[in-house]
Amino acid sequence: MAQSKLLRPFINGKYLHAATVNAAPKNILVNPTNATPRNYQYHPTPSSQIQQAIDCAKTAQYAWASTSPSHRASVLRNAAQIMSQNVEQLSEMETSDTGRVIRETQYDIEELIECLHYYAGVGHSFGGNSYKLPGGSGGPNLGYTQREPLGVTVGIGAWNYPLQSAIWKSAPALVCGNGMIFKPSEYTPSTALWLAQCYHDAGLPEGVFQVVLGSGDVGAELVQSNVVSKVSFTGSLETGKKVYEMASKDMKKVTMELGGKSPLIIFDDANLDNAVSGAMMANFYSSGQVCSNGTRVFVHESILEDFVHVLVERTKKLRIGDPMDKNTDVGPMAHEDQYNKVLRYIDIGIEEGATLLFGGKRVGNLPDRLKDGYFLSPAIFTDCTDEMTIVKEEIFGMVMTILPFSNEDEVLHRANDTNFGLAAGVFTRDIQRGHRVVQQLNAGVTWVNNYNLAPVSLPWGGNKHSGIGRENGIGGIESWTQLKSVFIETGDVECDY
Repeated sequence: MAQSKLLRPFINGKYLHAATVNAAPKNILVNPTNATPRNYQYHPTPSSQIQQAIDCAKTAQYAWASTSPSHRASVLRNAAQIMSQNVEQLSEMETSDTGRVIRETQYDIEELIECLHYYAGVGHSFGGNSYKLPGGSGGPNLGYTQREPLGVTVGIGAWNYPLQSAIWKSAPALVCGNGMIFKPSEYTPSTALWLAQCYHDAGLPEGVFQVVLGSGDVGAELVQSNVVSKVSFTGSLETGKKVYEMASKDMKKVTMELGGKSPLIIFDDANLDNAVSGAMMANFYSSGQVCSNGTRVFVHESILEDFVHVLVERTKKLRIGDPMDKNTDVGPMAHEDQYNKVLRYIDIGIEEGATLLFGGKRVGNLPDRLKDGYFLSPAIFTDCTDEMTIVKEEIFGMVMTILPFSNEDEVLHRANDTNFGLAAGVFTRDIQRGHRVVQQLNAGVTWVNNYNLAPVSLPWGGNKHSGIGRENGIGGIESWTQLKSVFIETGDVECDY
């Protein structure tokens, strides 16, 4: 058996030497395709090294913020160039960590290269405004605003899209002059560590972007540091509430990208094939492990039978298997806990009276090397009601619930009747209806006649319990800066004393 590779935190421009790494019990990463230990393991980063990272970040960020925006942008462009030369390696790392099929992860890497270029492009153009203000003896006074970095920040990433979490947070943060200490998920730490080395090789000074490893206790120590000025978290609502509470004690800024139970509305005039494609992308992509998934699929009653028939026939053709195979459509769940959670929800759906029309089973007809993996067939439920557990709660797996509706007002009320508000989609040939409906959907990200696309130029984030703030787009710049107002007096001070 090959010797296990010890993953080490990246602090102050280097991976810590193995002899200095914490001797606490190791976390051993598991291969989701066969449930066996992978040749990667790590020790949680101890408190002394977390403090070392914080101290290094404080010093490094001050110097980094004093560099020109064009220089900071050049570092991001260099990082994009390095990444473009390693697409195959990165996509294989991401697939090994998450179980997502290689076609998806290759697409992700290309999109993340674009994200780096985007922020390199806009990073030197953002700024403030100037104002002519009423003045006294010296004529009009001058006022202006400027955007300044926040300081040392913390990013906490998700296990389903680990590299995306790291770049969506770090690219705008760094180009604005911030420093970042990033904690990837304990399940999927590999690509964040690669990114740290990539930034370093691209010219980022030591200590500006660092990666520490571990679970919630490591994240908690970072969040509660009085050096940290902002926390950006992606994950579950339950964990997000805890992070938000800790950050609020020091009035830290936060960005929270949390869960969802998003509606996808398919009207009677929709292109049926496109609507089915949208529903499949909204439920089966990444084995259903996407926060924005449109798992509440509202279908107009007049096309319900045709929609379900086409959906089932197309779902039957999905190829489930080795995620490294470019012909595979659906890979395994990312880890055992999530695999078992989805199976429990499928049982609950059946117990509460929904009809499991297709799938929702462990996949058995796989090669021996995959038979113990976390493979599930996509589940399609009909005869659902809005009160059912599988309709109300986020599952984070391939569990589609189909809900008939009769008119626009009804479906809008039902679609918005949730504590979540991350995403929503509409399929219709009537573009006026499309505009009208998305204006009334209480969600941060919406699509008309497509689903789950996330171009970097558009802000991403949710309403209600789905989050606070936005990532990507110009909103991503604004969330990593603070605004300062400056008043310039051109005359004498008028004083009553």
